[in-house]
Amino acid sequence: MNVRRPPPAILQTPGFAHYALAWSPFHTTRIALASAANFGLVGNGRLHLISLLQNPAGAPALKLDKQYDTQDGLYDVAWSEIHENQLVTASGDGSIKLWDVMLNDLPIRAWSEHTREVFSIDWSNIKKDTFASASWDGCTKLWTPDRPRSVVTLQAHHSCVYQALFSPHQPDIIATCSTDGTLKIFDIRMPSYAPSGPNTNNFTNPLSAAAITIPASGTEILTLDWNKYRPFILASAGVDKMIKIWDARMVKPGEVGAVGGICEAQLPGHEYAVRKVQWSPHRANILASASYDMTCRVTDSRWNLSPGPGESQLCYIHDPHTEFVVGCSWSLYDEGALASYAEDILLDSLETLYGYQPITLSSAGSLFVYDAKPTKCSDNSSSKGAGPIQIELSTTDTSPENWSLHASDIWVSSVFIADHLCDLGVGLLARADVPPQLDGKLHILELGAGAGLPSILIAKSYENTMVTVSDYPDQRLIETLSQNVVHNGIAGRCRATAHAWGSDVSMLLKGNSGFDVVIAADTLWNPDLHDLFVQTLRGTLRKAAHARVHLVAGLHTGRYTIQAFLSRVRSAGFEFESVVEKEVSGTGEREWDVSRAENEDEKDRRNWVVWMKLRWEETLINHN
Repeated sequence: MNVRRPPPAILQTPGFAHYALAWSPFHTTRIALASAANFGLVGNGRLHLISLLQNPAGAPALKLDKQYDTQDGLYDVAWSEIHENQLVTASGDGSIKLWDVMLNDLPIRAWSEHTREVFSIDWSNIKKDTFASASWDGCTKLWTPDRPRSVVTLQAHHSCVYQALFSPHQPDIIATCSTDGTLKIFDIRMPSYAPSGPNTNNFTNPLSAAAITIPASGTEILTLDWNKYRPFILASAGVDKMIKIWDARMVKPGEVGAVGGICEAQLPGHEYAVRKVQWSPHRANILASASYDMTCRVTDSRWNLSPGPGESQLCYIHDPHTEFVVGCSWSLYDEGALASYAEDILLDSLETLYGYQPITLSSAGSLFVYDAKPTKCSDNSSSKGAGPIQIELSTTDTSPENWSLHASDIWVSSVFIADHLCDLGVGLLARADVPPQLDGKLHILELGAGAGLPSILIAKSYENTMVTVSDYPDQRLIETLSQNVVHNGIAGRCRATAHAWGSDVSMLLKGNSGFDVVIAADTLWNPDLHDLFVQTLRGTLRKAAHARVHLVAGLHTGRYTIQAFLSRVRSAGFEFESVVEKEVSGTGEREWDVSRAENEDEKDRRNWVVWMKLRWEETLINHN
């Protein structure tokens, strides 16, 4: 059954990547968000306090209530279990800070015992005056808010500890995971140090005694979580991309040093490292996961490795994120609410750090500057005038109910059209023997324009054109689009107007017989809107032999989604002049091939866009 879900509530924090999110155990709509500048490598941190609201249409919306700045990035956050207004954060400088949301600016207490980054913080929901920290210095420490120093230190691993979590069933049991590929379960009532052996040196490098050590992976374990209903059942995941469910019930009170653990299930599916797993607080079998493959997934673990006929382990996949998804968190009160958070500010830097081509090049409320150099087209027309052109564009933060449109970003496909303006053939059409419009100009339409980069560049580059730049009827979006037109000095031959796909096109046409060229960048990602989009194409493209539609889509759209659109548009009276894959940062070209979806990875997908050139079928052309 295809269930239509409401659009997700979205909050953007320009300049700060999200690292952790925590729902308040006292208030159903209060959320804390830990973030870091410069993707957590260097720079400040910020603690955001957020409210979950409903917009006038009844859809969920997020409101930023307050924020606190810190000197280093924040990697985790946990609410107090005894005080509704207090929470604790983990920082990249090794510090831990306690905050009171009723006070401004500064924390009410700070601790600095860890010698490296603190990456995890967890407040016990049983021993409610105690919280635990995990650090890259290999230690896990226990704290109480009223003491100036830690109350227990566990030398948990010889390498980075990524997470330490209290058992939700027993107050003195803690589980940790590490870069050494192990899970460890500690009983803090047991002896402090593991006994010495022939190959150990506990004198200079002591290691705390674990009740059980589970060799979970040959690579780093990045995350773990306790099942909320089944004692000593844990999930783990990490660099090997596999989610594993462990049965550690062989742990015996009073004993230490065991090695084992039964792997109850392995859940494949993610394409890159899994950064976070979390069991549902409402159902024993439901598990959420977040990954560097930019998806958040919800899995039903009941079927283990052998789903029956018609059954699937994967319940839901959420993939609108355009960058690494580093976490997910279930609401403690609303069974259907799951928050995911991503390093969406890794736009300009991914290409440098990882060889990834960015998908978007801006964020809401930012200023984007595009420099167009003079280019001579193959038809001997000048695509960008006599000299360099600079375009300044503001990007808007749309109304909350329309955040799911992703209209606040400038997408790479939009910049690609601007960089390859000659391929639109506007200069050739302007000089050709084209049947004239009423005003004698070439009419061009952009759909789903966002900030309007291609349209504004066309209007500045070709004087004998009349450009209509359009997008969804969101007041903020259209106002910003209109301001961009005026600011760039082309109001005389470019106008901004609102248009919802599939609705009446008379406001777009303004009495003309149709548009000679229709363009759109990254407008195919939602297959539910394909029919409406095609309706608008049919209603706006001039029924003339020279009229063309140019659609450019990044492969993050999905090859199968693009193929579905191609099939749909073909049945609507259009034929393809060309469907070509073009290299984003090079000159490579190749024919469209949907079967490449089976073998390409995320890095490959980011390096290509698909340029689709459509025209009317001959029988539909008006030759008068």
